Amino acid sequence: MSHFLITGASSGIGSALAECLLRTGNSVSGIARRKDRLTAMSERFDQFYGYSTDVADETGIKTAIHNAVAISGPIDVAILNAGIYQPQNGTHIEPRIYANHMAVNYLGVVNALAAIVPDMVQARCGQIAIVSSVAGWRGLPKSAAYGPTKAALISLAESLYFDLTPKGIKLQIICPGFVESEATSINDFEMPDLISTDIAAKQIIRGLATDVFSINFPKSFTRKMGFLRLLPDKLYFHLIGKKTGAF
Repeated sequence: MSHFLITGASSGIGSALAECLLRTGNSVSGIARRKDRLTAMSERFDQFYGYSTDVADETGIKTAIHNAVAISGPIDVAILNAGIYQPQNGTHIEPRIYANHMAVNYLGVVNALAAIVPDMVQARCGQIAIVSSVAGWRGLPKSAAYGPTKAALISLAESLYFDLTPKGIKLQIICPGFVESEATSINDFEMPDLISTDIAAKQIIRGLATDVFSINFPKSFTRKMGFLRLLPDKLYFHLIGKKTGAF
């Protein structure tokens, strides 16, 4: 049995991951803002412990992780998944919305890492998986606030890889396509190759057991996006703009 720590555990991919891991006998510490959902999960599973805080709160996340270790022992695997998504029209830029995305999606991961990494370095073991998105591969319509935070997470993971791998810490980045969740339910466009949170959770768990650095799924979509990111800018903008109706 392993001790997993999951941020954003109250809904979406985080909640599905917690359930899958708990059903296979693991211990899960879940961090999220919605205390009622964490309480409901703890009532269903004896090995689930919920900690209500905002990942953007540096002190709050540090305290939550400290308490998780005190109750459930050293963290074997940390899945840093918490995030927000709000579509944006680039002709009307509201800095507050962009700043909030960065505070939660990017600095929320940094805050968690600051509390997790020292113990793993001392133990010379542990695993960290950061949830990014294919939206971080290239710019997409309506993703001007969200996409840059996911691109930043990919760069963060690649940079930290050089520091953490020699210390015995396994580091991975997770880049899903469209996953059916509260966040994506607000989209008003067709989402190709949309998958459920349960399928996403199973893909992530399967990927965590491998040695690949970047866990990308579903392959039917990520292969297309992988090809598109290699295209010249002019052709990329034309194809994406035409496909999404932006042009």
